[in-house]
Amino acid sequence: MRCRVVSLSLLLSACVSTGSPVVPTPHIQTLVVVSTLPSTLPPYTRDEWRHWIDADGDCQDTRAEVLIRTSEVPVTFHPPRACVVESGRWRDAYTGEVVTDASSLDIDHLVPLANAHRSGGWGWSAATKQAFANDLSDDWHLVPVRASVNRSKDDAGPETWKPPSREAWCSYGRAWTRIKVRWGLTATEAEAQALRDMLMTCP
Repeated sequence: MRCRVVSLSLLLSACVSTGSPVVPTPHIQTLVVVSTLPSTLPPYTRDEWRHWIDADGDCQDTRAEVLIRTSEVPVTFHPPRACVVESGRWRDAYTGEVVTDASSLDIDHLVPLANAHRSGGWGWSAATKQAFANDLSDDWHLVPVRASVNRSKDDAGPETWKPPSREAWCSYGRAWTRIKVRWGLTATEAEAQALRDMLMTCP
């Protein structure tokens, strides 16, 4: 397997895990490792990436936590307990459309689990895979989007799928790069070029 490091100069945001607003951190030099896929890549098994856990034991799993924190209005829940979100007001991160019915939304792993697997996550422990699948420390790691949009994306990288709204490309490219670097995941040549193209749309 051949690897090289490429530099993507872009404006990124520092991730905070305290629930505070994301603090801008300008002019971060980001290094992405570009690599070919190993010939002995183990098969991807979604069950190995345990997601939608209830990490704090409040009956609200990761999906519910994302819906609660991203809704523009207070959410409502399916009775009798405040566990499953029923309604709110969300703006689809990839299309800009407003959605009020939680059942119409998927929570998208911006870097799909299968892509993370192919990019080096195949060698992670079960605990690390679970941490990646439920990461709430970066507001763009898990995003609510229309189910139809999420399923059109599937496990594709930016070289074959981009948000339908071109206005989302800058934020998407920045977030994809940030997540890959933070978790030590690699990118393919085509993926890195697609990220460069998306970052060129940034102001």
